[in-house]
Amino acid sequence: MTEEEPVAPRSRRRLSTFIFATLGFAVVVGLSFFWAWPLFHTTKAFEEPKLTTVHLDEEPFMRMILGPGQTYRPIELMAGTVVRFNCEVVAVATTPPRFALTAWGKVHEGKDCTFDLTVPAEPGLRADLVVTFYDGGAQKATDALTVPTLVVPPFEGVEFYALEDAKHQPVQPGAASDEAYVYARAIGKLPGDGRDFAALFFTADPTNGVPVLELLPMKEGDKPELMTGSVIRYRSYGADLSGYAFWSPQPVRIGGKSGNRAVTDLYAGIFRRDELPQLLGKLLKVDVTGPDTVTVTPLITDSRELKALTVGGRLLSQSLHLIRGPSAEPTGNEARVPPAPVVAPATAPTTAR
Repeated sequence: MTEEEPVAPRSRRRLSTFIFATLGFAVVVGLSFFWAWPLFHTTKAFEEPKLTTVHLDEEPFMRMILGPGQTYRPIELMAGTVVRFNCEVVAVATTPPRFALTAWGKVHEGKDCTFDLTVPAEPGLRADLVVTFYDGGAQKATDALTVPTLVVPPFEGVEFYALEDAKHQPVQPGAASDEAYVYARAIGKLPGDGRDFAALFFTADPTNGVPVLELLPMKEGDKPELMTGSVIRYRSYGADLSGYAFWSPQPVRIGGKSGNRAVTDLYAGIFRRDELPQLLGKLLKVDVTGPDTVTVTPLITDSRELKALTVGGRLLSQSLHLIRGPSAEPTGNEARVPPAPVVAPATAPTTAR
């Protein structure tokens, strides 16, 4: 005879089903609340009247949570230029809002948050611009925002912004590594958004001042390719000039081949992209003489010749003096790095070795 297994009473099965269903419902509700809570706060923030973002000469500014000892970076404005100030708000009243802007001792008022301001011709002047928002034309201020500014001298050219090592850690010019990513900006007037232009990078031995164009790593059989940076417009400087950012796509080699301490001058310039093929022939003679040997001969003798080839003959940086420290001892785990090219003197013929 086979024994029959005992069957749980129906009431007990119903109780278990009810408990599991209740727990499942609670989990779903909890997860929904977890995901919806941030969205609720975001939506709630748009129901509170306030100033959100300011643009001054196309440079954005907004409130941020600052840490101990941190301050806002002032927005640079060129002396004597006319700049536009505008802001974005969350307004809940049905009647139009009102705005007041205090800038360099003057108060400007309007029904929209757009003001054209003349920057004082006082380089070095620091001032806070304060915009006040009155929702629905209220007499009491609804919100206010303070924007720090710094007046700088009129300038058109190229400036270095930052250097980073191969691991994208900041480095100082006085303690550069064997190679460095270069970040810079150009201030000028280029047609369009900068896409028709490119940045090129150069190094020079300060003992002779001959700029040597940076090329991408090569091997035997390759054609020389320029190390080219894209030029991106990011703001205006008054009505006539714009700011453009650019950077090196790969690290620029610093110093010679020995790995000892060395001083190198770094240059960056802006050129027309459609002129790059002709520029290579004007700047360098390149010979690949073996799998590990690239010999380059500069065809210009100084930075003045190089500057004349840039856009308008004016978009070349001043030289940045870099002091390279001694190279670290190899550990045997480093990836193979293509050798630096041999630079022949500008006045000497190229020799294969």
